[in-house]
Amino acid sequence: REALAWIGHFPPGSLYGQLCQLLALALGDRDPLGTAGLLAESLGVTARHQLLATVHARARKKRKAAAGGDVSEQLQSLSLQEPDPSQDPSHSHS
Repeated sequence: REALAWIGHFPPGSLYGQLCQLLALALGDRDPLGTAGLLAESLGVTARHQLLATVHARARKKRKAAAGGDVSEQLQSLSLQEPDPSQDPSHSHS
């Protein structure tokens, strides 16, 4: 319980969830209400952590799309050959 008190104010998601589960396992049937509370806390932290990861991934995808798509697509569109001036309509001889 002391470890939980140490990280309780600013819990890193995975560590806090695992610690709650371990404490719940240690309490077991001796304190059913405490065990239930620890498991609920663990699930809440895990759900919040997953939600934040999903939101971050979606925001990154939107930023990537707004920046012009995938870098690999941009690199594929590049060519090492010089364009043929006879094919370019801007260089018409009038």
